[in-house]
Amino acid sequence: MRVAAACVVALVLSSCSGGQSEEAATTVTPGATGEVPTTQAAQDGGADVTTTPAPAEAQDCPVVVDVEMTETAPGVFTVNTTVRSVDVEGVSYADAWEVRDLDGEVYGERILTHPHANEQPFTRSLSGVAIPRDVARVTVAARDSVRGFCGVPLTVDVPHS
Repeated sequence: MRVAAACVVALVLSSCSGGQSEEAATTVTPGATGEVPTTQAAQDGGADVTTTPAPAEAQDCPVVVDVEMTETAPGVFTVNTTVRSVDVEGVSYADAWEVRDLDGEVYGERILTHPHANEQPFTRSLSGVAIPRDVARVTVAARDSVRGFCGVPLTVDVPHS
């Protein structure tokens, strides 16, 4: 299953893609708490992905823009995650991403050992991620080496067979 999401707030969009729009088909619905949740149907015609834009002060934080999950054994997945970040060697960079359930329990973490300033966005894989069968959706969030988990996570459907 391939799931994609675009940066949806002008401030985040500017820092993510130099001001160029990645995808035009994004539906924005105001949230009750002042956040603006965004839901977009996947291009493969099935799953939905959900992002909540980061506040303006977090615009330089890593953003998860794509997640692909493949079930390699019952309840065990390889997760390919694409992250866009403002990586500055010696200053800050995306140094990890996590797969979590909606309550925050971490199922897998991929450590990133160096900046990817010349490779944006970049995709890395994590295999052997065990996700219980009763978990229908997970969130993938990227961590900044200085600010921690401050960017836009991506929530995706788990493609259990």
